Amino acid sequence: MNKFCVALLSLFLALLLSACSALFYNDYRSGSSSSLVEFLYPGGEIPPPIKEQIPEIKVPARVGLAFVPSRQGMQLGEGQQAQLLMKVRDAFVGRDYVERIEIIPSTYLTGVKGFDALEQVGRLYNVDLMALVSHDQVLSTGDTASSFLYWTIVGAYVIKGSSNDVTTFVDTAVFDLNTRRMLFRAPGLDEGTKRSTAVGVGEVKQELSEVSFAAAVDKMTVNLDSELERFRERIKQDQSVRIVNRNDSGGQGSADLLFLCFCLLACLVMGRSGLK
Repeated sequence: MNKFCVALLSLFLALLLSACSALFYNDYRSGSSSSLVEFLYPGGEIPPPIKEQIPEIKVPARVGLAFVPSRQGMQLGEGQQAQLLMKVRDAFVGRDYVERIEIIPSTYLTGVKGFDALEQVGRLYNVDLMALVSHDQVLSTGDTASSFLYWTIVGAYVIKGSSNDVTTFVDTAVFDLNTRRMLFRAPGLDEGTKRSTAVGVGEVKQELSEVSFAAAVDKMTVNLDSELERFRERIKQDQSVRIVNRNDSGGQGSADLLFLCFCLLACLVMGRSGLK
C-alpha cells in the first residue's frame, strides 16, 4: 500500500470517527425563561400610573403562589414546580400574619394573561395577594482539554470532556389584587457547573437544571423573608399600606353588642319595676 493510500485511509478514518462522535456531542446553549412584565402586560401596554388608593391588606393574609408561565420549554415539570413552591410556602407556615398560602398550578395561568386573568384566579382561590415567581435559566455546554478524546467512540462514553454550566435567576413579586400594586419583591441567584461525558450531557444538564432551580428558590425564600420584614417596617413609617384585621367585626359588630347590652339593661330595669 503506497503512502497516498495510507494517507487517504487515515483521513477517512478520522472523518468517520469525527462523524460518530458528533452523534453524541454538541456544543450549545439552552435554557428557559418567563417574563412577569409580558405576562401582566401582554399587549405591550405601558403600566398605568399608580392609583392614589391606598392598598388595604387584611391579616392574617391569604396569598396565592405561582410560577409565571414560561416563554420557552421549562426544564421543570408541574410536579417539580409544586415541590419548589411548597418549600416557599412551608417557610412561612405558622406566621401569625399568614392565614394560608395557596399553591396555584402554572397551567391556570397558561393561555391567559394580564391583571384581569390574575384577578379571576385570585377569586377562584379566594386570595387577596398574589406572589408570582418568574425565572431565567441558561445552560451551556463546552469543550474541556480532554474532549479531543471524543474522536474515539470509547472516549465519548468514558471521558468527561464536557463542561456544563448553569445560571439560574428567580424573582418573586407580591401584588395586591385589589389595587394591582406591587408591594415588594425578592430575587434568588444560583450558578453551578458539572463535567460529563459526551453521551451523558443531556442527563447531567437536566440534573444540573433541577438542582440549580432548587438552590435559587432557597436563596429567594431567605430574601423574601428579609424583604417582608423590611416591608412591614417601611409601611409603619410611610403609611403607604393600610393593615386591617381580617377577623375584626368592625363597627356593626360593636353596634350589635351595644344594642344587646341595652336590651339586657332594659329587661333588668323592667324586672325590678315588676318586683316593686
